[in-house]
Amino acid sequence: MIDILQRYPNVAGEPLAMAMLCQTLKTKGLAGDAYALGLAAVAAAPGDTDVRDLVRAALSAGVPHWHAPMLRDGPRNACYSQAIARLVTPGMRVLEIGTGAGLLSLLAARAGAQVITCEANPVIAAAAREIAHRNGLADRITVISKYSTELEMGQDLAEPADLLMSELFDDALFGDDIVQVMADARGRLVRPDAPILPPRAELRCALVALDHPAEWPLGMVEGFDMSPFNLLAAPSPAVLRARSDGATRRSSPTSLLAMDFEAPTFGPTQETAVLISDGGVIHGVTQWLRVDFGAGVTFENSPFDESRSHWGAPIHPLSEPIETVAGDAIEVTARLVSAQLLISARRA
Repeated sequence: MIDILQRYPNVAGEPLAMAMLCQTLKTKGLAGDAYALGLAAVAAAPGDTDVRDLVRAALSAGVPHWHAPMLRDGPRNACYSQAIARLVTPGMRVLEIGTGAGLLSLLAARAGAQVITCEANPVIAAAAREIAHRNGLADRITVISKYSTELEMGQDLAEPADLLMSELFDDALFGDDIVQVMADARGRLVRPDAPILPPRAELRCALVALDHPAEWPLGMVEGFDMSPFNLLAAPSPAVLRARSDGATRRSSPTSLLAMDFEAPTFGPTQETAVLISDGGVIHGVTQWLRVDFGAGVTFENSPFDESRSHWGAPIHPLSEPIETVAGDAIEVTARLVSAQLLISARRA
């Protein structure tokens, strides 16, 4: 790592000036220098909250909020740790898509792999390099600030990777164009027989009733018909994270859109299942993830279990609530449209 103050000697010894210059450098697109200078500013004045807050305000812009909760998700971390320990052997070439803070790369490097990992956000990439350095694994981890689709064989990777790993899932499984990204990487950047981690994932869906239903759709307000505004409602206006969020499951769960990332075609883009109501009002369909890491290691973030995951369980609301009695059949259809998951339900 460079001594950033050799590059910017005018602010040496002045933590507040360093923090302000960090903001300027970030604005100019010099993310690596901005991160290094911000790190130096906080180290020079560890108890100065003004310096800390200026640096964090500069560097956090554009960084998704879910990184820290994800790193604190113990069950998720344990699944990746077990799978990586099982699959990685010393000297293995590993490609990771989506570095983030670099936990998966650290786990693979600790197991003896040489890791190429890509992260499109340059500030996050700079932080990941620092984390690898602090943990003594910088010689085994190369962080490239690019999208995976921009990686080039012979330039970024000397040889195809022996293992492809990622965590591109969002709450609805298909975020970050996971299908297209994985297909591109599998076709260009890894050996034809390279394992993928995790190899499989699917949606779990159940009918749900809410203690406090969303206030959509709009109708009459102060004597005016406001219903045309309903088209601007987000498809999933609420997200469950635990049973305490005020939801009651109205059916047994079922699986839809199972993806096998090691198969020639990953999985369907549309699928329908019939769920049997336990009875009572149904406000929508909630869906969550089930990730299969192989060898019996699985992760599921059901909002009806006791654990709380960093992944949420989006609710796909019905146009109108459905009153049911036990045994009523509800047809649920999940479909992927331009990388967006849409789920609808109607009486079968």
